[in-house]
Amino acid sequence: MIEFPEELFAVLESPLWLLDQQQSIKSKSQGALRIEQSYQLDIHRIIAVSQGESCARHPEAFICADCALNRHVSPAGFPFVLRRHDGVEVEFWGQWYQKDSQSLLQITLQQPVLAPAQSMFGYLNDAREAERKKIAQDLHDGVAQSIYSLMLETRMLKWLTKEQQSAQVKTIDQHFAEILRDVKNIAGELRPMTLDEFGLVPALEQFIERTYQMTGFEIDMTVSRHQQPLKESVRVAIYRMIQEAVTNAMKYSGTNVVELRLDFGESLEVTIQDEGIGFDDSADKLGFGLRNMKERAAAIAGKFYITSKPNQGTTLSISVPLIEHQKGCKEGKENEYLSR
Repeated sequence: MIEFPEELFAVLESPLWLLDQQQSIKSKSQGALRIEQSYQLDIHRIIAVSQGESCARHPEAFICADCALNRHVSPAGFPFVLRRHDGVEVEFWGQWYQKDSQSLLQITLQQPVLAPAQSMFGYLNDAREAERKKIAQDLHDGVAQSIYSLMLETRMLKWLTKEQQSAQVKTIDQHFAEILRDVKNIAGELRPMTLDEFGLVPALEQFIERTYQMTGFEIDMTVSRHQQPLKESVRVAIYRMIQEAVTNAMKYSGTNVVELRLDFGESLEVTIQDEGIGFDDSADKLGFGLRNMKERAAAIAGKFYITSKPNQGTTLSISVPLIEHQKGCKEGKENEYLSR
């Protein structure tokens, strides 16, 4: 059970709400009081957003019937919008934890929604639409065309002799195998089965091989110490952050190779390093891709660091404590696999 003394909430500056099983508010911090005074706040709707029962952006269901963000959030970390009393929309990042009969809601101020290009929602929408466009193109140009060719080859069978039919059936069977491989490749890009069946490291090895085959970009991976069991949320978050880091390196570093290091101890230390053109990290201005990585790390109780200088490369570091994750695996709270 979550236990916080009432006097602690009186001095906490971070916006926090403690709720009981009926989701009635028992305690709230100083920061929470300021949020309630400044914004049109509905705690229960925010919790509904965290559980995928309400859209993160739109309060009216009919508006977000086809919203890319609807029902695509995790309680461990999710964006949402609140409207100030003067009508200005402001983005927040929420985290909702539940244990036994109590739950804890924490939110963090992001930035005003000035324009889609300046918004995390805009970034997430664009990323999801780009993903959908790629899938549609792969299905249309690859799978659909192959199936159409198979249809024509099958129709031709009736015009062939028995000897010719036997050879044609072998050809059709080969083409079916090629289509199956294409479908598996598309599915693997969306969510590699290896990540669930065998763990993080095998999934990364598969990702490294596929990246090299498709782009020629090299990822030099080193794994140190004995790999630990990881909860699904950690496996997925780390995998997606590495994907994002590699994509950024391919786009912006000007080099053709990155080093990827994973060190398993009391915490999982992940480092993605390139020797490319770098940038000035003192500007304190993260792009949405890097902000997304930072928030993914925060959602699994981890930390994200970036170090870069012009013409001196870029280093991204992710640190995730594993003690609680290991405890959860040993107690059988989730069905996990060793990331071997």
